Amino acid sequence: MIYFIKRSVVWLRRAQYSRGFGVQSPWAYKFIRYVVNEHYPYYKYAQLKQQVYGINKRVRKLCKLYFRISNFLQPHSFIDYLPSSSCYKIYVLTGAKNTLYQSISQGIRPEKYAQILNKVGDNTIVRVSLRGNYREFIDKAIELLPSTSVLILEHIKRDKETRAYWKRLIADNRTGITFDLYYCGLIFLNKSMIKQDYIVNF
Repeated sequence: MIYFIKRSVVWLRRAQYSRGFGVQSPWAYKFIRYVVNEHYPYYKYAQLKQQVYGINKRVRKLCKLYFRISNFLQPHSFIDYLPSSSCYKIYVLTGAKNTLYQSISQGIRPEKYAQILNKVGDNTIVRVSLRGNYREFIDKAIELLPSTSVLILEHIKRDKETRAYWKRLIADNRTGITFDLYYCGLIFLNKSMIKQDYIVNF
């Protein structure tokens, strides 16, 4: 019940940002319309719901989003920073079977994850829960990842600190187009497109 109340409040506040309305960039409109807010019931959803259980509605919503993003990008790698369960791994690899999944656990040394980041290929996706030494990890990821990569940051609206950090990343001259989905933020490192932050009612 609490989830539905909060989701309703967030949706109403962001109603003007629904389904790509007002977005001028054809690429951004396509991404919002057919990836972020795609409501097509993929046949894999039913199978995945049976396979992945015990997660709340917010996490399930994010799982489906990551499935769609991986299906759209077909990434070389999916790097999961401090995963709390295997749910994201299962959804992502269902959307892109040839993707190499790698997790970064608490306590891993910076030189070790730097090696992992240095070896990824095109369209790599990095999911970061804003916990632990996330600032250090994200900075290293932006520095080392190829320009075709995407960062997914969860909990960008958790508190004053994470909100301010998200704003700094939007303004960072090393980042490209960003999408604020409230429940997470997406950062594309491709700087060939005009830099802009899109607020999306997800």
